[in-house]
Amino acid sequence: MNKSMKAGALLIAGVFALSGCGSSDETATADSPASGSPSPTPTLAVGQEQYTADELEAALTAVKTSEGLTGEVENDAMLRPQLEETTLSGVVTTPEQCNILVSSFFDEKIAGGNLATVGLDSSDTLMLISYEDASVLEEQAGSSEQLIKDCVDFEMALDGAVITGAVEGLEASTDAPSTQAYRTVITRADGGEASTIQVSGLSGTLNLSVTLFDPADPDAAVAKAEETINAALTELEKE
Repeated sequence: MNKSMKAGALLIAGVFALSGCGSSDETATADSPASGSPSPTPTLAVGQEQYTADELEAALTAVKTSEGLTGEVENDAMLRPQLEETTLSGVVTTPEQCNILVSSFFDEKIAGGNLATVGLDSSDTLMLISYEDASVLEEQAGSSEQLIKDCVDFEMALDGAVITGAVEGLEASTDAPSTQAYRTVITRADGGEASTIQVSGLSGTLNLSVTLFDPADPDAAVAKAEETINAALTELEKE
C-alpha cells in the first residue's frame, strides 16, 4: 500500500472515529428491564475531567514501555501543526448527508481537545483525545447508529479524485464504559485499496482510538486494539 492510500485510509478512519460511528457495547439488550429503579451511574475512573497534554503524553510513554510498543510517542505540540496543515475543504460526499463526517472534523472537534499518539509499530497507532466537556463524546455516541446507516457505503471526491468507502460495524469490548469498532475499506478509481480496523473506547471526556492498517486477521486486530486501550486506561487511572 502506498503512502497516499495509507493517508487516505487514516483520514477516513479518523473521520468516522470522531463522528462516533461504530457498534457499541453500551447499547441495552432486549432482555434489559423496561422499568424499575435506574442503576446508579458509576463514578468514572478515567475521563472525569479533561486531561492535559502532558498527562496524555506521560500515559502513552508508560504504555509504550509496558506493552513493548515500537512506535514513537507524539505529543500535542507535535500533532497540532500536522492537523492545521490538513484541510477537508472542498470535499464532496455522496450520499450528501455524509458531509457531516467532514464538515467540522478538525476545527470544531479537535480544537478544544488535547492530543497524543503512540505507534504500536511502524504503522498502527493509538490516539488519545481528551475534550473540555464529556458532551462532545456523548453527542458522537448518540449519532453513531444513524451515521453508520447513512454512510455504510459512500464516496468522497476532491479535485477530480474519488475515493469510495464501505464501513461495517464490529464487535469489541474494552474496560471503557462504551466501545465502538468498525472496519473501513476504501478504493480509488484505479482500483487501489486499503483497509483499516478502528476500535475506540469512550470514557467521559476521553476518546482512546486504535487504528490498524490492512490487518490480515481481523479478530486478532480487534483483540490487539482492546488490549492496548485497556493498557492506556490503566495508566490514566494513575493520573
